[in-house]
Amino acid sequence: MPAHSPDSKTIMRQRAKRMRAGAYKMLGVKAAEMAANHGMQLLASIPNSSVIGLYWPIGDELDPRFLMHALEQAGYALALPVVTTTDAPLVFRRWGQGDPLTGGPFGTQHPMDDAPVIIPEVIIAPLLAFDGDCYRLGYGGGYYDRTLAANPHIKAFGFAYGAQFVDDVVKEQHDWPLQGIITETGVVLPRKTTA
Repeated sequence: MPAHSPDSKTIMRQRAKRMRAGAYKMLGVKAAEMAANHGMQLLASIPNSSVIGLYWPIGDELDPRFLMHALEQAGYALALPVVTTTDAPLVFRRWGQGDPLTGGPFGTQHPMDDAPVIIPEVIIAPLLAFDGDCYRLGYGGGYYDRTLAANPHIKAFGFAYGAQFVDDVVKEQHDWPLQGIITETGVVLPRKTTA
């Protein structure tokens, strides 16, 4: 991995937050509906007996609730992430539309403590920016990277506005590439693969 100054990710995150806020103001709900359609096409090859882990949107994140609804209608089980402790992977708890949510750290909403813990086959993750290799710039907590490192069999996709694309995400040794990014304009697949 190339060396970067300690502030490179911080600067990139600030820029990415502005780009995402602009996309949210311009596209809003329409982008979420379009991205849900592309997500369903992408996930059509995943057996509908699978559990799909998504996220409850915060602020100007691309809203996955249209995708959640379509997945549940198609027979998939859903789960949402729970932050348990710092420096630990995420825990996913079973959740269905209409089930109650409770507040968590960082403004998150997650299932109640009595909802079953489940390991999803697929994770749909929020992000600040992504590049052509499908590396994800997250919020800096490392929760998704730790989750994927602990469960390398999980297929992971980002869910983002097309405007969140950048030429090159600042990468570190622990960063995991995603298998694709679902956007309102289509699905971005990695431009290159590593052996």
